[in-house]
Amino acid sequence: MKPEGTTLPASATPHARVGRRHKPRRPWALIASCLLLVVLSVTLWGKWIENRDRADRLSAELKKVYVEAEKLRTEGAAAKQRIAQLERQLRSRSDRR
Repeated sequence: MKPEGTTLPASATPHARVGRRHKPRRPWALIASCLLLVVLSVTLWGKWIENRDRADRLSAELKKVYVEAEKLRTEGAAAKQRIAQLERQLRSRSDRR
């Protein structure tokens, strides 16, 4: 404490204030939100990669199913033609008798 009636020199006042200043606080909320953003970004990136791979597998499986369905449809059409041909042959033989 300084005695009443005494004043500090003008040059001493700023230095005294600098010594009394507190260090600036770290913005913990900003740091925590940045870390949370990093965690969410990594998590979403990983899930996106998993889902992309899953979509690729499902797309490949769907192509296989379409190929198999087309093969079965072709076999069905060929069988239908064969049945029609056999029915014609059967009719022609029954007409000859």
